[in-house]
Amino acid sequence: MENKTGKYFKYAIGEIVLVVIGILIALQINNWNENRKKETLKNEYKTALINDYTKDTIQINARLLRNNLRIERINSLGDSIENGHFNNLESYYKLYNNEFVGIRVTNVYNTNSFNLLISSGKIDLFDKDLRKELMELNRLQTTEKTVQNGNKGLLLDFMLNLGSKYPTIGNPLDNNATHKLLWKNVKVNDLPKDLVNHLIQERYTISRYIELTDNVLQQTELVLNLLASNSE
Repeated sequence: MENKTGKYFKYAIGEIVLVVIGILIALQINNWNENRKKETLKNEYKTALINDYTKDTIQINARLLRNNLRIERINSLGDSIENGHFNNLESYYKLYNNEFVGIRVTNVYNTNSFNLLISSGKIDLFDKDLRKELMELNRLQTTEKTVQNGNKGLLLDFMLNLGSKYPTIGNPLDNNATHKLLWKNVKVNDLPKDLVNHLIQERYTISRYIELTDNVLQQTELVLNLLASNSE
């Protein structure tokens, strides 16, 4: 009887051990599956972020190139004015007609993937260092947009002021009856001062754009490098 009891007890213990081992294996497989799902999701976000930020760098570099050229042109015009090359109203008419064009100081960042990462709470898929740099990039983008919206508003006021004071086509020296009529009662003596003030404001707006956007570009490239290294 004791031998049978001992056998049953050993059998029961063996069954329990097998059940425990089975549970542990199942948990391990479940954990492995969950980790694999997280890694797959992480790679999907990583690919999306790389695509977004790569598009941003292309846009930013093109805008920086264009605006740096515009700064060079404004500086050249400023030197010409200071050196007396614009010494009569006719030269300022030409300046007004030919040089005052729209500027491109608005960046449209590709933030859909980042916003989804934040709203879903999945940013914790990434390590602490990368999370910190992603948040810093978002901060720099927000700062750039906020500052530039204000600066663009000021420049727009200058442009509207010019447009309300001076016709946007021709000048009073044109052999064109319509142009002469449009400029008939305009106080042209204020034109040089107004144009110089506009150039000063435009240079400031573009310079700040370049400064802030360059900060965004450097941070974007840093994040791209971190994402690439995390892919290895």
